[in-house]
Amino acid sequence: MVFKGKIKQDEYFLGKAIRGEREGLEYLVDEYQDMAYTIAFKIVRNNEDAEEIVQDSFVKAFRSLSDFKKMAKFSSWLYRIVYNTALTKISGQKPVTCDIYDDLERNEYIDQGNASWNLLLEADRKKYIDLALSKIKDEDRLIITLYYIAEQSVSEITKITNLQTSAVKMRLLRARKQLETELKILLQTETKEL
Repeated sequence: MVFKGKIKQDEYFLGKAIRGEREGLEYLVDEYQDMAYTIAFKIVRNNEDAEEIVQDSFVKAFRSLSDFKKMAKFSSWLYRIVYNTALTKISGQKPVTCDIYDDLERNEYIDQGNASWNLLLEADRKKYIDLALSKIKDEDRLIITLYYIAEQSVSEITKITNLQTSAVKMRLLRARKQLETELKILLQTETKEL
């Protein structure tokens, strides 16, 4: 079968996958598994976990294909599932620690205190970053989020967003400057209120 462009080819095989046809499902896996793995690996930084996340994500996507509304590209929808699955994976992992003291009760108290303090610091950081990000244009916010939060390279972002490399770099530079400016304003206001 001859297709007029990648979009038509994707739509054809997506239709087959929605109907449960093996050919469509295999096409989607072959077409998107590499980028899905890249996204997962950038988040979990472990080959085995990344592979597991990709498998889980495809299973979730295939189970929900009937709910896919085609308002977004399949790749964007799938990569969002991968991203969320990876975040869930790392949030469920406990950091490796070692006991410094023999007194277990003291360690538990210290660990709970440190965990609470770290959660508070992280919540504060997130609050200010979210406030600053909310003041940035949507397109720029997406680029900076993909780059810093999803840890995507410029070339990966161009694949996800279909923007030229120069446009991604320009938006990333502009977004950094805007974010820095907004954070300075927010933090200066916060310091004055203290």
